[in-house]
Amino acid sequence: MALMEKLTLQMIEDATGEYMYDLGNKTLYELCSKHPNHTDNQAIYAKVWLIGRAYAAAIERRRQTSDEAFEGEKFYTDNVVPKMRQSQIDAWFSRLKSISELNEQSLDVILNVHFELTGLFREISGLEKRSLASKYLHFHFPHLFFIFDTRAVAALRGISDEITRAVHADTKTDNEYRKFCGKCLRVCRDIEQKYSQKLTPRQLDNLLWNA
Repeated sequence: MALMEKLTLQMIEDATGEYMYDLGNKTLYELCSKHPNHTDNQAIYAKVWLIGRAYAAAIERRRQTSDEAFEGEKFYTDNVVPKMRQSQIDAWFSRLKSISELNEQSLDVILNVHFELTGLFREISGLEKRSLASKYLHFHFPHLFFIFDTRAVAALRGISDEITRAVHADTKTDNEYRKFCGKCLRVCRDIEQKYSQKLTPRQLDNLLWNA
């Protein structure tokens, strides 16, 4: 059964309520709010480490754990932190500061920044890290980024694959995240029309978790 057919008013109300993990998430939101840039080694370390570990998307996480090059503090200090500092991440983030709302009009910029960060994480880890990229961006811009993971993708199964096209045809995007965001926007739009409730990306994640 498609997700929209399963939804009830109670599920919508539950998604906007309180959760045991709210305080933990608040800590991560505050960390990113107080340290939004990538010029301080400790702040970079803390943000990538804590968000990745809290959300089962650690940048060092691999199918095979025997690779010593990706284990321990040295991987962060020798690889993650310097490559984050040397990247254009703060320039990418600056493109998002003038965007007040996640919608079809702003989606092209949002998707492109996710694409760039996914590429940076791939350069650092050698693996696809679209989930970590979405989560890292969400905690910096909670009103703009949906949280991508296999659980959320499974919950959305049955929603049409038809998605809104990016405004600029030459915008580079991660196709899986692009399809995912298109479905999330459709669900949020349908919920707003049916229940007069506008869900935030965090509240939609609560809903998908419960679904």
